[in-house]
Amino acid sequence: MTAMPTNIDGVRWLTIAEAVDFMGCTDGWVRALCRDGKLESRMLGQRLRLVRESSAAHVRDSLSTRANGKRHMAKRPAAKRKKPKK
Repeated sequence: MTAMPTNIDGVRWLTIAEAVDFMGCTDGWVRALCRDGKLESRMLGQRLRLVRESSAAHVRDSLSTRANGKRHMAKRPAAKRKKPKK
């Protein structure tokens, strides 16, 4: 089944699966952002959640990759790590 663009009142909405592909993160993360109110979404019935595309784009642009986001937490640079003894 191919997902079709959903436009409601002239606003483009994405399903959770489409938002995952669009944002490049997991469905659990998208659902958590919706639940916390950081990602504008609306329920359609009891099971279908739609995410506003412009909101998803804004959140996507503010996301960092895991390596970039936690680089400051590294204890020491990789180049200075000691090699294991043989």
